Amino acid sequence: MNDTRQEILRIATNHFATMDYSAVNLEEIAREAHVTRAPLYYYFKNKEGLYRAVVEASLQESREAMDQLLSADENVFEIIRKEYAYCIHDLGRYRRIWWPGPGAPDCQEQVHEFSQWLIGRKHELFSTAKERGELAPDAEISELVTLIYVFYYGTLDTLEIAQTHVGLNRDRLDNSEDWFMNIVRERYGIHEKL
Repeated sequence: MNDTRQEILRIATNHFATMDYSAVNLEEIAREAHVTRAPLYYYFKNKEGLYRAVVEASLQESREAMDQLLSADENVFEIIRKEYAYCIHDLGRYRRIWWPGPGAPDCQEQVHEFSQWLIGRKHELFSTAKERGELAPDAEISELVTLIYVFYYGTLDTLEIAQTHVGLNRDRLDNSEDWFMNIVRERYGIHEKL
């Protein structure tokens, strides 16, 4: 991919990830990329085209990263830990891009397709892990997938709130994998009978 296009896309991703669609300014992106607005229009036509390219690139990057994480030849609990950490620390930055609010072009079909693919991959992983005896025989796969999403989205939402609310410990939230894994292991792991 062209270096100028790639740099514009990188900078635009940061802008769309940190501000509302309506607040993103093409002149600011061009200034940060050290180009005039002409290359922006050459590569992306307009703000909508740039936004759609950002959505497409972020979904592709996320699909590749998640596929690699979920395909690892490791114990299912180690995969769950790494996938949860990736979601909190990396994937979470795309939330504003994928759900930008009013005024943004509609890219929900692509986001929905990615979400369905990811849910399917997790169902495959956990079903296989259950067959191999890595998960408890009574582990409900749909329940586990739902728990992961509830915990993940709840942590991301609380991380945003923790920036302005005294008493919420951001460091503990940033390192919530231990809490999460304790819950997952207790509910879905194999426990030796005494």
